[in-house]
Amino acid sequence: METGEWLAAVVGYALGSVLPAEILARRRLRTSMRALGDNPGGAGAWRKLGRSAAVVVASFDVAKGALVAWLARRVATTLEGFVLICASPVAGHNWPVHLLFRGGRGLAPAAGVLLVVATGPAVLSLGLGALLALRTRWAPTVGIVGLPLYVALLAAREYPQHEVAAATAVTLTVAVRQLPWLWSRLKEARRRFSPSS
Repeated sequence: METGEWLAAVVGYALGSVLPAEILARRRLRTSMRALGDNPGGAGAWRKLGRSAAVVVASFDVAKGALVAWLARRVATTLEGFVLICASPVAGHNWPVHLLFRGGRGLAPAAGVLLVVATGPAVLSLGLGALLALRTRWAPTVGIVGLPLYVALLAAREYPQHEVAAATAVTLTVAVRQLPWLWSRLKEARRRFSPSS
């Protein structure tokens, strides 16, 4: 990988680490999103700060992913560099250093990246995920349905290798962040539905 690619990935991580939900919570409520028992992302902002704050937060988070993917298209000269730069804002959002690696879940910056990497499949797959999320009233449905579908669409339509690889890396970066949360939800559901002894 080239030096410029490493620098772009560091910039992407730093930009991803800017969490507007956390900034708004500290300004408006004088506390952190974690102290409020929520994640510093769009859904957490909706629950704790209201609809208008959630729109601002989600828009910023999508834009930072899109900006870094745009940068990757201009800076990356290798497959590895492109993949690393595209995944960097999602990693920064999920594991920001200044919050001791406890950030958001990464869906909004991932959506921003994927909209730039391949717009049509992103609109289709994330749109379908969003419709199902409205039906289930469970926000993670957007990513659970949309991200794997996006990767499958790129692979099926034989998009360039660097785009499929970047989409896969972004999806895995979101998935890794979701695993502890999903595991705790499954344990909670099992406890709720297990017959009492």
